[in-house]
Amino acid sequence: MSMVKMLRWMSPGIRSCLALVQRWLSSIVGVKPVLVVSDAPLSQAERDDVIERVRFYAPWLQPGLQFATGYSLWDVISTRKILFRGVASRAARMLLRLRAQTFDIDPRTNPSEGSEWCRINFMDSSRPAPDLSLQRLASYVRQIEKQALPKVYAFGTGPSLERALTMDWSDGYRIVCNTIVRDRELWTHIQPHFIVAADAIYHFGFTAFARRFRADLHDRMAESNVLFLYPEIFHGIVSREFGAFAERLIPVPQGQHEDFHRSLLERFCLPNLGNVLNLVLLPLACTLSRRVYLWGFDGRAPADQLFWANSSKHSYPELMDALRTAHPSFFHHHVPAANPSSYVAAVHGDTLDQGLSVAEASGWTFVMMHKSWTATLQKRFAE
Repeated sequence: MSMVKMLRWMSPGIRSCLALVQRWLSSIVGVKPVLVVSDAPLSQAERDDVIERVRFYAPWLQPGLQFATGYSLWDVISTRKILFRGVASRAARMLLRLRAQTFDIDPRTNPSEGSEWCRINFMDSSRPAPDLSLQRLASYVRQIEKQALPKVYAFGTGPSLERALTMDWSDGYRIVCNTIVRDRELWTHIQPHFIVAADAIYHFGFTAFARRFRADLHDRMAESNVLFLYPEIFHGIVSREFGAFAERLIPVPQGQHEDFHRSLLERFCLPNLGNVLNLVLLPLACTLSRRVYLWGFDGRAPADQLFWANSSKHSYPELMDALRTAHPSFFHHHVPAANPSSYVAAVHGDTLDQGLSVAEASGWTFVMMHKSWTATLQKRFAE
């Protein structure tokens, strides 16, 4: 039977049997733990690129790294990890779907390659305890609720964020996101209760951009009592670098629902939505208050490049070229030259508008505090 036919017939039951066979074979035969498969031999530069990513995401795999231009039935039934780089055969696609220890790590063709590396890290790391994270979140929320603040402010990193320094935010709970950590002055002015981040390559990757973000975040956490909330798939990386703040880390499991207004204290999982606003900021904001005020979500102006403009004081524009070079497919897919607004329409268009409308019908209020190019938010703008 061909490899394709064999994989086509794999059912969940067969996958369970395969897992048993893998464990048995591994107990009696030593195998290389990682096989990097490509259509043609990789150049030394390509091999070095794979090794660099392995060193960051899963350094424990490097001693057993093996490069090959194909794989065998033995590789399929073994417990070794198979990393595909540039293989697009039907058998490879089936393996990616059916075999848990198989990953597409090609940055040239897979827009989610950064997430694949984080998945490898998460699968091999100590899993966070959801009950402990929920308990930690609930305890902190009870503590800050004693302030009885009437609203919550959620901050993006658009150009308008620079004007936040002129305003008083003390009448609401404050949630900031990702690269605002670059600006110590604004951080001190806002005094956030929570910091959130949720992107595999911008915040939890191996590039200078992501490393700079985490270094600045480390400094801001050392200067405050803020809690860091993020999707649990990144916990292996976070726990490795932020062990000094273990009591203030809140990894949250991924859910399958799409409503973001239900309290995380009632359903401790994130909605199955894209972008930090939908995925993390709004679920956390709706946990703290029914009145949500938004600042720093300028949207994508007609002349903007990539996703949208960010405040240069609250991002790392000098490191963007290296980030794009390291993850080319991510940007080609999400910001295609023929339709550069496609991502914005997908995450901040009808899906976001419908989610906000459902929440509003249930008693929540969302106020956009300045003008925005995002129609969904602009129609909720109040002078």
